[in-house]
Amino acid sequence: MKEEMVQEIIDCLPKGRTPFYYFRDRYALMMLSYFVGDGKRVQEIKKSPLGRLMNKPIVKNAAKNAGSGMLTKGDLDSVWPMTPECYLLTLSKWGKNDRWNTWCDQTSRRGTNLVLQLNFSGRHNQPFKRIFDAKYGSPFECCGHPNAGKGRNTLAWARIDLDLDTNEALIEEVQSDWVKMALNGKENADRITKDPSDKPNIHRYFEHVGCSPEELRTYVDGILKPHMKIWDEAMLSAAVWFLKEEIGIRKIFFHTFDSGCNLKGFIFGKPPRSLYTKLPEKFCFTKTRDYPQFLERKSNRRVKGILKSKDLRFFHLDF
Repeated sequence: MKEEMVQEIIDCLPKGRTPFYYFRDRYALMMLSYFVGDGKRVQEIKKSPLGRLMNKPIVKNAAKNAGSGMLTKGDLDSVWPMTPECYLLTLSKWGKNDRWNTWCDQTSRRGTNLVLQLNFSGRHNQPFKRIFDAKYGSPFECCGHPNAGKGRNTLAWARIDLDLDTNEALIEEVQSDWVKMALNGKENADRITKDPSDKPNIHRYFEHVGCSPEELRTYVDGILKPHMKIWDEAMLSAAVWFLKEEIGIRKIFFHTFDSGCNLKGFIFGKPPRSLYTKLPEKFCFTKTRDYPQFLERKSNRRVKGILKSKDLRFFHLDF
């Protein structure tokens, strides 16, 4: 997208606290609620591309309360556990119009991505601050990546390219530096506990993050653990919700592992394969030879050649 368009979207949407509540498998309820609308028969849903979501225990409970064998959006939206996780959504941007380096920018075309950030709420941040010294900054955020900043701790983000004229969006990336770096920190804690004479740089690591190995292990195994289990589901759910409810996009594309690596020119440092295989499949995205039409605009010969390849596939969701 053009940077001006991204800024217009950011300026037009609510500022400040935009809460997003998530619990395990909420995505299944959300996806089905978009599909059934005012109501569909349970048997019809089971035969649809979203049919396997009906096997989720949380969906089965909703279906039990459905009258006359019909399942409605209201039936699904009414399912709500007592204590869901609360996150805060913010928007930012990534990339520049005046230059394009596929490997550095990791975008499929020249321009700017809209970034949807999933930030921790006070329920996480308060115990987090009791362990980690604030003067050292956020120990699990990578400098140069699209974190929210301004005192917020970003669990994950999704980078999005979209076109309002074609009513299409491409989810370029889903990523969590926080989880990855926290797990790396726990590995350091385990190593130094096992052998206190281990490499000096591990000792310096704990000086940098401002806590002890025991405190870091307590944080990962206790405070962070529930978020580690759901961060990818929560992030993709927030992205789908945002695109459909806030922007009004109907056609959502998601990179396959190969389409992302090829279009972005990855040589090394490729992303986790599961995020571009198992995650979209869980949400009932289907593989297609179609691709976002806006990728053809002002594309160079390399990109156009990849798009026309008979082996190229994207994941696709059409409400």
